[in-house]
Amino acid sequence: MMTHNIELKANEKELIRLIRFFSKRAATLMNTGELSQEHEQLTKACQNLESQLLQHARNRAAILDKRERLNNIIEDKTQCPKCNKADLLKKNGTSTNEHGWRSNTYRCRRCNTDFTFNKPNNPWHMAEFLEMYIQELEQGLLLAQEEDLRQHMEAAIPQLQDSLYRLRPVLQTSDEEVSALKLKEREMDKLIHQFKNYLLIEKIKLDTYQEPEA
Repeated sequence: MMTHNIELKANEKELIRLIRFFSKRAATLMNTGELSQEHEQLTKACQNLESQLLQHARNRAAILDKRERLNNIIEDKTQCPKCNKADLLKKNGTSTNEHGWRSNTYRCRRCNTDFTFNKPNNPWHMAEFLEMYIQELEQGLLLAQEEDLRQHMEAAIPQLQDSLYRLRPVLQTSDEEVSALKLKEREMDKLIHQFKNYLLIEKIKLDTYQEPEA
C-alpha cells in the first residue's frame, strides 16, 4: 500500500515498517506452502491496521489543513500610521494585547516605523473582537447626539452582527473537528503501542535460533 505524500508520525512509520516485514514474511511462507492459519490471520490484521493508519493520517492532514486555511483567512488592510501608505509595509511578527488577542506587527520601510495592527490576525480572536466592538457601538448609540454618527452606528451594527453570526458556526465546527481528532490520536497511539509490542514479540519468535539438522 502506497504511503507517498501521506504525513506519518514517527510511531506510525515504525509500526508500518513492522507490518511490511510481516507481509513480506507471509508472502515468502505462502510461496513455500508454509503459511499457517495463525500467520494468515496476523497478516490480515496487519493489512487492516495499515489501512486504518493511512486513512487516519489522511483524515488528520485534511483537518489540520482546513484548520490552517481557516486560521489564515483574516487579511489585514492596513497602512503606516505615519505616512499613511501601504506599499512598503513588511509584516515582521505578532503581538498579544491585554485581551490575549494576537495581531500582526509591521514595519514601514518608507519611514522606518514599527506598529501593531489594531485588529486580531485570526478568526477566533476576531470573533471576540467583534463581540466587544458590537457592545461598544450599542452603548455608544445610546449616548450619541449627532444624527450622522447615530446613522453610521445603526448601519454598522447589523453588518457586524451578520459577520459574527456567519463566523461562529465555522469556528465551532473546526474546534469540534480538532477535539475529535485529538481524541482519535490518543486512541490510535494506544493501539499503535500495543500492536507494535505484539509484533516485536512475534518478530523475536521468528528470529529464534534453530539448530541445523544433522
